[in-house]
Parts: sequence; C-alpha cells; structure tokens
Amino acid sequence: MSKANITILDNISGEIRRRGMTQDNLCDLLGVDRRTYANWQTKGEMPATKLLKCASILNCSVDYLARDVNVN
Repeated sequence: MSKANITILDNISGEIRRRGMTQDNLCDLLGVDRRTYANWQTKGEMPATKLLKCASILNCSVDYLARDVNVN
C-alpha cells in the first residue's frame, strides 16, 4: 500500500490549523490574495520565495514543510 501524494501545501495547511491560524491569515502575512493561494493548492506548488516566507511565518524549516512529500 502506498502513501497518498502529499504536497508541501498539504503540510502548510496542517501547520496553519495546528497553530490556530486560517488561510486568510497566512495569505495576509504572505502578501497574496486567497485566489493566488488556492491556485497554488490546485497545482500543489508555490514560489520558492513564498515558501521561505511561509516557513518563517510558521517558525519552521522548509525541510519540515517538505516532509513526506513524494517528488517524482
């Protein structure tokens, strides 16, 4: 049995829930609108600069956000 395909955005979503934040809070802190974030979720990717900023906002490493992500 294989693991489901997990994306960095899935891990970010888990972290914002764990911290009691909302996606709107994160979007405000990243300086993007909700539609942009939703587009990243659909594609399963986000720009590296925003990923670095997201890790800083969530006070964790990019490696932590990339855990269990299958890159093929």
